[in-house]
Amino acid sequence: MPWGYFEIDALYKGDNYRKDQTATAPDRVDLDKTYCLVGVEPNTMYKPGTEPKGFRWYWWDNSMMPHLRHCSASNPTGDKRWSRLTYCGWSIPCSWQGRQSDRDRVNDILNHQSGGVIREISELWQGTRSSSSLSNRKCLVIRSSDRNYSEFYNTTWDQYWNKIKPVLDRHGFTYEVRKKLPPSQRHGNQIADQIEQGGFDCVLANHSAGASEAVVMGTPVITTSEWNPARRVSTPWEHFVEHGDVIPQTQTKIEDWVTAICGYTYMRTELDTLSWIDVHPQAEKLKEQKNAI
Repeated sequence: MPWGYFEIDALYKGDNYRKDQTATAPDRVDLDKTYCLVGVEPNTMYKPGTEPKGFRWYWWDNSMMPHLRHCSASNPTGDKRWSRLTYCGWSIPCSWQGRQSDRDRVNDILNHQSGGVIREISELWQGTRSSSSLSNRKCLVIRSSDRNYSEFYNTTWDQYWNKIKPVLDRHGFTYEVRKKLPPSQRHGNQIADQIEQGGFDCVLANHSAGASEAVVMGTPVITTSEWNPARRVSTPWEHFVEHGDVIPQTQTKIEDWVTAICGYTYMRTELDTLSWIDVHPQAEKLKEQKNAI
């Protein structure tokens, strides 16, 4: 798959809007147009936070709900069928409350893909649970890729860990770092598997969508970045530093967050055909262009 900024033509009628164009270099974008950033290759994008004022862009990358890539009745081979599509940022907006229609759309696709076996997204993780309280203060730290720390946060894993570890020590936690694994090595070794097998009662993550995998199973999550997909159902790092505990999350709040995530979650066919324009929460300008004739 090519990476970079691809111009979005709201009037496109086809099955792969990128196939007849090449990515636009960051220094050649037209601020009167709208683009989709595919991937996060540093040479094909603005460094996060340096995008020019008025630049309209969507980001197509890995799903914020890792369960959609797990092997299941709707995805027997564990393919990357689903992705996130955020607008002018790396996660869902703080103000976005979600719509049931978005979750219904995702559920309908899962139901079709699974031949009727899966009717609701929460069945992918056997139902959403409220977060439990800490019992043994054993934390699984989810490590992101080295590039993630350098390109998004201007730091390194070692520098990041040297800030995190003393706080865990001070608050009496034991911990283990989960290395970043390629998808081929995750079957039977998902984050949920490691939590259960290792007896962890909380998870700490920076940018990783792995936090989403933990929170729906009732494991408290601590996030060190506002860009983490699970930020709104997690304990912010600032709270943890001061108090050394976690903020409980109810099943209802986590379910509401899942619904909100669905608004920014799309199948590959929806992305390739630009049909997402009709339903995306932040595609009003593109909808106007599409309906102008």
